[in-house]
Amino acid sequence: MLDKFLSALGESLGLKKPNPARKAGEALYASAVSQSRQVVFYTDYGVKDEIGARFELLVLHVVLLISRLKSENEQHRETSQALFDSLLLALDDTLREQGVGDLTVPKKMKKLSQQVYTRLVRWDEIWEEAVPETRNAAQADYLLRTVYAADEEPDAQAPLWAAALSDYIHEVRTRVGADGLLAGEVVWPEVKPLVKRLDVQEN
Repeated sequence: MLDKFLSALGESLGLKKPNPARKAGEALYASAVSQSRQVVFYTDYGVKDEIGARFELLVLHVVLLISRLKSENEQHRETSQALFDSLLLALDDTLREQGVGDLTVPKKMKKLSQQVYTRLVRWDEIWEEAVPETRNAAQADYLLRTVYAADEEPDAQAPLWAAALSDYIHEVRTRVGADGLLAGEVVWPEVKPLVKRLDVQEN
């Protein structure tokens, strides 16, 4: 299944979508990039300003939008695929801008595609299978293993940061509807500073 999926991803790099879906997908990707670069994630939520953590946070935002487009409706599927294509094309461009050779790019893209595929599957499992009472804990746990993953000893604050980011994920999934996404528009919820978020929860 994975090989088939990865093969489809490779083919999608050259795929031309109908203009509305392609334009919407490109706009959604740009919005996900902008949102994932919000300074508050790095100052209040403990996300490291490093390539690995930035990649994970970007993929999370793209996956969040893809999940909102999950539908049997063809327009939703085309927009979702166009968004995904935009992510892959951007990753391919980034590798080439970093000087990665033409012969090496496909290997690195396969590895990155596998990572994205794993995130898509696991987040989908969490959102589909976890009951509301355990969903936030499951989200926080996966955030600790992706966005907050590090080789060194984890920061003692990491569980607090992951729990707050999990609350933010819930807000995105609750407030962002699919209809606006078809036009390439996203109204993201405010990324509240951590102290403000904790004050709201306590009150």
